[in-house]
Amino acid sequence: MDTVIFLLILSAIIWFWQDSMRTKEIAISYARKCCQSMNYQFLDETVAMKTLKPGRNLSGNFAFHRHYYFEFSLNGHDRFNGSAFLIGQKLESIQLNHPDGIIIQETQN
Repeated sequence: MDTVIFLLILSAIIWFWQDSMRTKEIAISYARKCCQSMNYQFLDETVAMKTLKPGRNLSGNFAFHRHYYFEFSLNGHDRFNGSAFLIGQKLESIQLNHPDGIIIQETQN
């Protein structure tokens, strides 16, 4: 019985790790596309998770709410912050803290 419980817990940990890695890759892809569409540089080619919360998606099903942080540059000499908000593996919005004002792109549901 202890072996079954151990395998279930191990399976849950492996699933969560794979889900987190896949969602991070999705966030990187969206951040890169957003920066490219505005002719900004997506710095370091990565994102970092700020928050992870359990919640529900629009269908009412369980989903993790993830908030990722990244940096972008206008000309390669400066650094500005950006954020990507995902529910499950679906992008909800991207926010760029541009020096002239905050830019928010929300997805259409």
